[in-house]
Amino acid sequence: PDQEKERTAGNVTQVHIMSKREEYPGDDNYSSVNHVADALETPATAGHDAEADPFAEETGSEPKSVPETPDQESGMVGAATKSSGAKRRKGKKPISELAPLEFSGRFAGGLRADLLRRVPLYVSDWTEAFTGGNCMKTTASICFLFFACLSPAVTFGAAFADATDNQLGVIETIISSGMSGLIYSFLSGQPLCILGATGPELAFTVVFYEICQSMEVDFLAARVWQALWCSLFTILVALFDLSACMKVCTRFTEEIFSFLISIIFIVGAFTTLIKLYLADPDVEGDDPAAPANRAKAFLGTLLGLFTYFTAMWCRAFPKRNETTPLVRKLIANYGVTLSILLYSGINYGFRDVDVPCLDMPDEIVPTATLNGTGESRGWFVNPFGDETASGYDTPGVGFIFFTAVPALGLAVLGYLDQNLTTLLINRKDHNLKKGGAYHLDLFVCGIFIYPICGFFGLPFTHAATVRSMSHLMSLMTREDSKNEHGQTVSKVTNVVEQRVTHLGIHCLLLAALGLSAVLTKIPKVVLAGVFLYMGVTALPGVQLYERLWLWLIWDPKKYPQYDYVTQVARKPLHLFTLFQFSCLAVLYALTKVPNPYISVIFPFFIAFLPLIRKLVPKCFPSVWSKEDLKALDK
Repeated sequence: PDQEKERTAGNVTQVHIMSKREEYPGDDNYSSVNHVADALETPATAGHDAEADPFAEETGSEPKSVPETPDQESGMVGAATKSSGAKRRKGKKPISELAPLEFSGRFAGGLRADLLRRVPLYVSDWTEAFTGGNCMKTTASICFLFFACLSPAVTFGAAFADATDNQLGVIETIISSGMSGLIYSFLSGQPLCILGATGPELAFTVVFYEICQSMEVDFLAARVWQALWCSLFTILVALFDLSACMKVCTRFTEEIFSFLISIIFIVGAFTTLIKLYLADPDVEGDDPAAPANRAKAFLGTLLGLFTYFTAMWCRAFPKRNETTPLVRKLIANYGVTLSILLYSGINYGFRDVDVPCLDMPDEIVPTATLNGTGESRGWFVNPFGDETASGYDTPGVGFIFFTAVPALGLAVLGYLDQNLTTLLINRKDHNLKKGGAYHLDLFVCGIFIYPICGFFGLPFTHAATVRSMSHLMSLMTREDSKNEHGQTVSKVTNVVEQRVTHLGIHCLLLAALGLSAVLTKIPKVVLAGVFLYMGVTALPGVQLYERLWLWLIWDPKKYPQYDYVTQVARKPLHLFTLFQFSCLAVLYALTKVPNPYISVIFPFFIAFLPLIRKLVPKCFPSVWSKEDLKALDK
């Protein structure tokens, strides 16, 4: 009996040491410790602890306790321990047990793990949209996100045309978004993520266009080589598990990024409304046109704001008691689409006021024209250029290798956009069941999307954060409940994780090219109201946003009883908010710098945020304790 107890105690000690190894995954001192968990965990949870808090040392986590094993089971656990330990000494963790952001230590190990995780779920990715009463929610999501993706495509397309002298334009941006969405809906690992044109991508394109102009090189031909280099870098990132580096990103970085994108959408919406008063100089003058201009500005403002308020009212309608539950659900799911149709119809009734409407191309032809002829270029771009058609030199061997430099920046931008957006989607409080596939998503972009965009002269697409989060939220089911402090909180109970909405959105986006006569009746201010809705609804749940509101409450006794409010003193709480908000302000300022050579720093500053988060608290150890940081950034 004494020997049996001694053997059992030894096994428990090994389990205890194993848990310590998981708390400090970067500490090689524990690399030879036997890993009992391999014999105990299921495939669904295998490798989960490998994504432990990257700041475990900073937060001072305690080892997990393991209950004692009954004597009759000690022999089995001991055998499992020895077998697992032998496996650990001979090789690495099986690929099937890798977590989404865990280094495999093998060539394409993370990519293979993503495939093993997602392929068994592929059929349910298509069928789940139509089962369990999900059909209404998925259909409403397609309608909402169609407008939410169409308007940015048109807006960015016009910006590309202005910045590149019509080398790229609206038609190319819509086709690029639609094509990327079709490929991504079939092949991606996280189909809830939406690809599209983004502001940083526009800045990169402007810089590259100016470089080509200064060197008198064919811009579209040079973009083919940029796309191929970017594809190569992105594929290498996917094959060598470099997406696993994103596990150093904590809530601190995620919330700055998501808050920034929300602010961009909100500011953009109000900018559209303000421009109504600035576009026509005679709004307040004595010119005969002044009354008409005032009417246009006033009606446009009403249409935009009422679109937003109506959509928000519909979103909250299920909490009301009027009508039946089915009607309340219909109004909530289709609220944004109903708002767009309603206020577009009202504007049509006042069409004499001439509120600016959506600009859509009349023909499906490339925006760029052949040099001196006025004819549209062909869809396929010759990577070696055509001096006669473009009027510029063809890319030489030296320039082809030079394009690797801007392509590296573009690859970094795609890496950050893709992974940060997917991290936000896969957050634990969203209660997703199917998990992410970070390496697979980048691999799909590198193999298919970037080369196609290059060879057909289309703008590159990256993960669009607010559109992706709006897609996710349109498929959520939330329920209100009371927390331990008696406050009402909203929690996600279900998300319809499927591919049908992604496919439907982008099929409609491509079909929009043939529906310009109808879509040109939609006022831009109505879509600005949709942008405002998307930006505002993405903010709840962002702790930085919640903590900023605390600055307006002067009596600490009236603070909402969030967990971090009860665990952190006022001074470190507000200083951490100030620290995080300062990083957000710098990031937003970079997006507004008119010089594109400076604005391209934007993605690199995002990449440094985890390092800033790590270093600043260490420079001021008296401001934040380990417990404070754990509560504020867990």
